[in-house]
Amino acid sequence: MLKISASYFSSVLIGAIDGIIIPLTVYCFLTGLGSPFPAARIYTIYAALATAVLMAAGGFFTRREELSRTHDKRILNVYKGLDVADHIKDDLIKDAQRESSEWKTAWSGKTAPGEPLAPLHYACWIFWGCIAGGLIVLLNIRLAALPGYRFFVLPALMLMIAGFLKYRLFGRPAWGGILLTAGGGVIAAAGAYWIGTLL
Repeated sequence: MLKISASYFSSVLIGAIDGIIIPLTVYCFLTGLGSPFPAARIYTIYAALATAVLMAAGGFFTRREELSRTHDKRILNVYKGLDVADHIKDDLIKDAQRESSEWKTAWSGKTAPGEPLAPLHYACWIFWGCIAGGLIVLLNIRLAALPGYRFFVLPALMLMIAGFLKYRLFGRPAWGGILLTAGGGVIAAAGAYWIGTLL
């Protein structure tokens, strides 16, 4: 039960991070171009919805591929088709199966969630995570304005929290998650604003 709950939570975090970064970057770019506030806000909403749909679709097909194990089957078929002695072929196939099993065991040991979600559930929770991220961006637009640095405070804070939690769930260094997630998101948004002002 705990692993399933963590899987839902990790899916939401994956969606929320992109759900913040992409609409925020779109809004900053449009604002830098000098677009009127209502137009920039509408296009930011479109960007948030498009991000949610595309991320969910990507998550669905990725998870379906992972669960189908077609990748492992393709590798085994390549080995079976080799023009070598049968005992060498058998050794290659056994090694491939052993390495795949060891990798999956190591991965599930490092990633606390275990990711047991079915493709549709995985996609749905990524979708709602993206929507939540987009709502944070829309709230931020009402609270602060560009080019003031305060505009980036709320998104940076939310990305720091999301990055910390995501990296902890996947057994990776949390400080790296904070720096990569929040730093990358803020730099992308600020860079988009700056590029917009130059065009």
